[in-house]
Amino acid sequence: MSYAGAQGETAREMAGVLHFSKVRGNVHAVYRALLNGTMERSAKGCEIVVANSLFGQSGYPFLKPFKDLLRDNYDSSLNEIDLTGWPGGFDPVKAAAARKQINGWVADKTREKIIEILPPTLPNSDTRLILVNAVWFKGKWATQFQKAATTDAPFYLDGGNPVMVPMMNVTATLGYAEISGVQVLRMPYVSDHFSMILCLPKKRGGLPAIEKQLSPSRIGQWSRNCKDQEVAVFLPRFRLASAFDLESPLDKLGMKQAFTLDADFSGMTPRKRLYIAAAIHKARLDVDEEGTETAASTAVAFDEIGVTKRPVFNANHPFLFLIRDNQTGLVLFIGRVGDPSKE
Repeated sequence: MSYAGAQGETAREMAGVLHFSKVRGNVHAVYRALLNGTMERSAKGCEIVVANSLFGQSGYPFLKPFKDLLRDNYDSSLNEIDLTGWPGGFDPVKAAAARKQINGWVADKTREKIIEILPPTLPNSDTRLILVNAVWFKGKWATQFQKAATTDAPFYLDGGNPVMVPMMNVTATLGYAEISGVQVLRMPYVSDHFSMILCLPKKRGGLPAIEKQLSPSRIGQWSRNCKDQEVAVFLPRFRLASAFDLESPLDKLGMKQAFTLDADFSGMTPRKRLYIAAAIHKARLDVDEEGTETAASTAVAFDEIGVTKRPVFNANHPFLFLIRDNQTGLVLFIGRVGDPSKE
C-alpha cells in the first residue's frame, strides 16, 4: 500500500527490496487476486481474515487515484480522522483518540491478539497518514492431539540445558521427509487448505544452519518431498509473541530513501512532503492440542517534512540522571536507572 504512493527512486528501491520485478503483471492486481484466493479458502474449522485500512489526516490533500487504487485492490478505504490537530497545532488529546481508534481496529480484526500496534509516540505532530494491515488465522488440526496424552518433557536450549515443557504427542499418517540433515513434517489443518511445515535439525544446535538455507524454493522443495506415512510426533505446546521495527532491516536490504527527507510519495499527495517515519510489525502465535491461532499486524506511519526532522528522546534503556542547581551548577543528586521496574 505504501508502494502504491511512491514515485521515482523511492519506488525503485521499494520494488527492488520487495522483488516486485519478479511479479508477472501489475503488482496491485496480483495482490488483489492473492487476497481473493486466500479469503475463499476460509472454511469451517479453518478461518482467515486479511484486512487493510488507511487512517489519514482529515483535510489533507490525498490524491484520488491513490485512494481508488487501494480501494479496488486492497479493500481499503481512507478513514479521514483528526490524527494530530493539524493544521492548528499538535493536540495530544486528539492524537490519543486517534491511536485508540487505530489500535481498536487492529484488535478487532485480530480477535484481540494484537492489542496495541501503535506505541504512545504515534501519531505525533507531523503524522499525516497511517496504513495498517491485519492478518488473523485460526485452524484446527486435521489430526488433533489428545490433551490427556500431553505430558511434561525436557526441551533442550541452544546451550544444552533442558527446560520442562508440556509436550503433545500423537501417532498419525502425516507428510514427512528427511533432507540434508533436516526432518520436515507437514501437519494439515481441517479442509487441507492450510498446513504447518515444521523443520527440525537432526542434531541439536543445528538450527542456524537450517535458517541460512531458507528460501522460497527451498521451502517448496521441503514441502514437496513430504510423503504421507505413519509418524510419531512430539511437539511442545507453545505461545510466541514478537515485535519488530522494520526500518533497519529494510534499510539494509536497500530501501533507504523512503525513510529519509528525500522520500518521494508524490503518488499519495501533491504536497510531496511525506516520508515513512515508522514501520512496525507485531505477531502472536498459539499452538496447542486443538490447532493454531495466529495474528499479525503491520503499521506504516507517514510524517510530513518540517523545517527540521524532530529529535526523539526515548528512554527505553539504562540512563543517567542528575539534579542540579541551575544558578551555581551544584549537583544535588546523581544516579543511574538500570531497571525502572525495581526500586
